[in-house]
Amino acid sequence: MPANSPASSNKYLLYSHYKALDLVQEMGLIPVRVFRVLYPLWRVRVDGRQRAIAEFDELEWFIERGIHEGDLHSASELADFLGLEAAFVQKLLQQAREIGHISGSDGQLSLTALGSDSVRDRVRYEDRKLGAELYFEALGNIPLTLEHYKIPILESLPDKTPFQAFHHFDQAWNTDALEQLFKSPDKDQLNLPDEISAAQLVSRDPVYLPVYFVEARENKPPGLFSLLVFSQVRGLRDTTLEYAVNRDPKVFRALIARTNSRAESVQRHFEQSGLRKDAWYLNENGPWGAQVMVDGDVFLPGPDGDEDENGRLTLRSVGRYTLIFDWCIWVMCDDPKIRAQAAAEQLLEWLQNANIRPSQFETRQKITSIGQRLRVENPTIQNLLTQARRNGLSRAAERLEEMDDD
Repeated sequence: MPANSPASSNKYLLYSHYKALDLVQEMGLIPVRVFRVLYPLWRVRVDGRQRAIAEFDELEWFIERGIHEGDLHSASELADFLGLEAAFVQKLLQQAREIGHISGSDGQLSLTALGSDSVRDRVRYEDRKLGAELYFEALGNIPLTLEHYKIPILESLPDKTPFQAFHHFDQAWNTDALEQLFKSPDKDQLNLPDEISAAQLVSRDPVYLPVYFVEARENKPPGLFSLLVFSQVRGLRDTTLEYAVNRDPKVFRALIARTNSRAESVQRHFEQSGLRKDAWYLNENGPWGAQVMVDGDVFLPGPDGDEDENGRLTLRSVGRYTLIFDWCIWVMCDDPKIRAQAAAEQLLEWLQNANIRPSQFETRQKITSIGQRLRVENPTIQNLLTQARRNGLSRAAERLEEMDDD
């Protein structure tokens, strides 16, 4: 069975929140807030039985068939009927007893249910003990999918991380959760093979999964809100955990209770960053949601630092959402030169970091998309290539060299 490994100790514990925000935008939604959460899970260990199948030795099958159909209940009766030596029959009977096919003393031999099924199907069934490790999310004791077993987990709460545990296992383990899993027709998709016929709980431990909760709203009236969850499952959007948190209203209330108002948060952020009051302006109802217009001389060149760490905005921030005390704020600049620099830098960042080589069509689509988002003319391939070489972005340069500059 797939096994989880401990999560790495990098700053994010996950990918950057920018990736989650990009996915929200692709869904046509406006992100409002991002919560970095250590989602509570139950790790449950069980001992189960699995019915294994092997080929029947012909003599073994005749021995068990003689008991089942021939009304032969002793070693001597079987030996006489089959024309075998008594010692050899005793050995075969002992083997059948050890795998759970026969019960009763000599003279009262009978087949167990496992033995009867084996004779009927002419295959040798064996019940083998099998340990399994299962994961349930801790809010509603919902079993996790096979995808979750590929994700690194945290076995304890880390000391320093922007991710916070929002729930400390104050809800008890549901003793019926394991039984409900066994009755599920989809249990093989929940890391419990169909071959396991029964299981007994051995232990349960709290563990944690780093995720992003993104509060988002529709980009049209009445702008209904929802809570999206992103982890490291395939496609990144985690619909299993999303279902769990949205069906429990206490989760959403707990999250919004710990945040300050958006305007106060933005003001405090820029005051702490040392920005002049006339260097920025907040519009809480912009086309991309809450939007801040910032003077061009504010932006630091290059994405070498992380704005989450130093509190300052960079060219990476322009025409994108930045997080200000969990609030998603769309950053824009009225200086077209700054926007053009930001467009080039963000395109090179995408080309450099894309694991799968994008096609020329995909690259040109990205150029057009970023140009429209930042309201600038599309940069030329030659200018992008020159900048990639100057900045030492070898992968981006290699991919640009394959393109024609229309």
